[in-house]
Amino acid sequence: GFWYADFTVGGASNLSLLIDTGSGDIVVNPGIYVPGTTSENLNITFENTYGTTSKDGTGSATIVGNLYSDEVTFGDLTATQIVGSANGTSPLQKSGIAGFSGQRFNQFPASSNATPFFQSLCDQKKVSECRFGLALSDDGTGTQILGELDTSLYTGDLVVAPILENWVLLGDLVVGREVQETDMPIELDSGTATIVGPIHAVFAIFNATGIQGVLRSTSEGDLLTGYFPCDKPPTVGFNFPSKTNASLAAKDISSTISKKSSTFNIPLNAWAAVDNGNNNCTAVLSGQNYEAHPGLWVIGQPFFQGLYIDHNLENGTVGFATLKDANPGSTATPTPTASTPTPTGGAIVNRQSAWTMLGFAFTLVVVAM
Repeated sequence: GFWYADFTVGGASNLSLLIDTGSGDIVVNPGIYVPGTTSENLNITFENTYGTTSKDGTGSATIVGNLYSDEVTFGDLTATQIVGSANGTSPLQKSGIAGFSGQRFNQFPASSNATPFFQSLCDQKKVSECRFGLALSDDGTGTQILGELDTSLYTGDLVVAPILENWVLLGDLVVGREVQETDMPIELDSGTATIVGPIHAVFAIFNATGIQGVLRSTSEGDLLTGYFPCDKPPTVGFNFPSKTNASLAAKDISSTISKKSSTFNIPLNAWAAVDNGNNNCTAVLSGQNYEAHPGLWVIGQPFFQGLYIDHNLENGTVGFATLKDANPGSTATPTPTASTPTPTGGAIVNRQSAWTMLGFAFTLVVVAM
């Protein structure tokens, strides 16, 4: 599923925009943008390309249009922002997309001096702290917190890991209780409906857990898809911070990074991307290689379930904790991991429910694909 919230962009209100931590721009679909009282036509065109646009985590789409400077309102927060008004056709559902990444994922031309929306809120002093949290329950409901860390929503300590850039960080792959690969680049992307890893790593996971893998060629390159008994999802997760980062933090008493790695598993009830009948399910995990980013994992919305994930732009960190209301049967409680590394060479959601934004009068809604 993909998650949407209500925005006002210029003079157009009640726009339902995809909340996407994997991109940095606000783009509204053709015919939607209405100039506000402060609108300025920048006379600059844009061409943005978005990946993982399909329900299986593959695909890409290019959107072109014109740039404007205008006010964008999200709940009670308003920022002056560069926005894109798409021309022609657009593959984006509903009204468009709102990127919540850092600066490096901003695709608008440099001449526009654009910054991602949340960065604009920070720069314009609209939030007390330059951080936001996503807290998605396993029943499809959740909360987004802007400008603070809400400790009332999670249990235990916040596990803190450093980011490389945007919301890309290093983590370790854990299958069962064994670390299989360390220091992998992982992108946290709320705008992706699945979990995608390098083909060699996913193939090893499938072999270790009894998942049947099928490799096929697509327009985006080779794609490894897995099939498993619906009543027997595997236990696969990720360590944060990575063993290397945890080891470095342990040597620095002043570091805010967690000194031990903790494992956060893919929720067991999130493993079925598609129920094919007869106790056969398509796995939410697939394998695909990104030529421009060798070894990259893209962890989408299924991993977010049952977790509070704190995105701290000011400190350059991401924090993880188990939600207080998480279903014990859906995701494992994070536990320190010290295993010896072993190198390794339809419909997706059928529910719709509100994702309430704490402290502000707006909601996010999950849309079935």
